Amino acid sequence: MTYRHTLIGKVLVVLYSTNPSDLDMRGRVVDETKNMIQVEDANLKWLIKKNVIVLIDGQKIDGKELVGRPETRIKR
Repeated sequence: MTYRHTLIGKVLVVLYSTNPSDLDMRGRVVDETKNMIQVEDANLKWLIKKNVIVLIDGQKIDGKELVGRPETRIKR
């Protein structure tokens, strides 16, 4: 199932990442591109969508489902 909502402004928690320094990161999504999500916690951090599993609005989402332009994903 594809996540069909905008991510900007949502609180995101990283449950799994291929980058160990991203694990358990929590912050607000401030920007999104085709392959990246920018999250603001104490700093701004870019996450590669295909390398993470995140929790948004109580929903566990594989980042691979989020890959693509935000405006295209919402239309799907």
